[in-house]
Amino acid sequence: MTLLLLLSCKDAPVDSDSSPAIDLDRITSEERPSKRSEIYGIADNDSNSILVFGGNEGPVVSQIPKASYLDETWIFEPGTGWTQLDIDGPSARGRYGASYDPARRRAMIFGGRWREPNTSGDYTLMDELWAFEFESRSWELLDEGGGPSGRYYPVVYFDEDNAALYVFGGNTNEDALSIDISDELWKWTDDDGWKELAHSGAPSDRTFLGETYDSERRRMVLFGGQKGDFVSQAYNSTWALDVESREWTLLNDGDEAPSTRMHAHLEYDPTGDRYLLLGGHTDIGDGNDLWAMDPETGEWSELRMADEFTGNGLGCNGNPSDVPADYVDQDLTAPERRHRGMLVLMHDNLWLYGGMHAECSDHLDDTWRYPLESGDWTQLIEARTGESCLRQDADCDCLCY
Repeated sequence: MTLLLLLSCKDAPVDSDSSPAIDLDRITSEERPSKRSEIYGIADNDSNSILVFGGNEGPVVSQIPKASYLDETWIFEPGTGWTQLDIDGPSARGRYGASYDPARRRAMIFGGRWREPNTSGDYTLMDELWAFEFESRSWELLDEGGGPSGRYYPVVYFDEDNAALYVFGGNTNEDALSIDISDELWKWTDDDGWKELAHSGAPSDRTFLGETYDSERRRMVLFGGQKGDFVSQAYNSTWALDVESREWTLLNDGDEAPSTRMHAHLEYDPTGDRYLLLGGHTDIGDGNDLWAMDPETGEWSELRMADEFTGNGLGCNGNPSDVPADYVDQDLTAPERRHRGMLVLMHDNLWLYGGMHAECSDHLDDTWRYPLESGDWTQLIEARTGESCLRQDADCDCLCY
């Protein structure tokens, strides 16, 4: 039976065979996750649900998040809202990689990192592979190691044709200030476990990537990133790795593309056959601009500009590193600028939750919807933290304080 999703009277088609309509803007649940970043969202259309696991809610000091990792499992259901599941699952972590296995209707997560809250020193890196089954709403530990070493920010994607999960790259350093970037490519199947694969023509070492999987062309797509020294300018090129040939292709070298940035939110839109990019951490601050790329031509086009940087420098109230109120011209109809939140495509809508807003040195806890057909953001749940003073309707001298 077809699920009819009611966007509005003018947007929703009438289907006499469909089940009762869902008001996508309705929130009936009183639950909501706390502010957090370093998360992924995985959607399951059949159950009308999006999974978010773990993440980091630690305080952000001078735009650097401290460690306070979570082991919570949350489900967002359009038309209802958020529900926390009281189930056993992976230990607390963030910065893992995640993908969706459509045949088994399961979310798969690999890697991540953890450190005891309010401590310093090395992180514990994860090398486990877990699966969340949407039908039973339960976790299963698929592999405790023996494949890729522990790492955080790996690129993880599932290829349905091979019934295989792939893991590329990631950071293997336990010391957060000394980045070691892997260029390994691994494949995992239920029957054979892990196998390392050769690949050729890869871009230069980079981390803090935006990534998605193009199921039509069976290729992993990467955008931007940075070399890991926290000083050099970020990239804005777009690369793809073919599943079968394991050869890399440069899709766009940065020509008329989104600005250089790390941690961009990237999604493949199969209906429109395009790559969608939202925000991320640019070289001058977080963004909330929305872009689309044609997979065949490699051409980027801006769908929505949102906030615009004015060119004014830092410095406010005597603090040379604080952000002045006129640092950006803000579009209050768009979500706050951010990186490493949840961006998921489901029912031809983008769903956005959480993430970190660097200039405000805080995480966010809001939830938004963006219908691809009409292209207007709708705020479903307001942010309690992480927004600029203007968005809070507060009287402040600086951007956020």
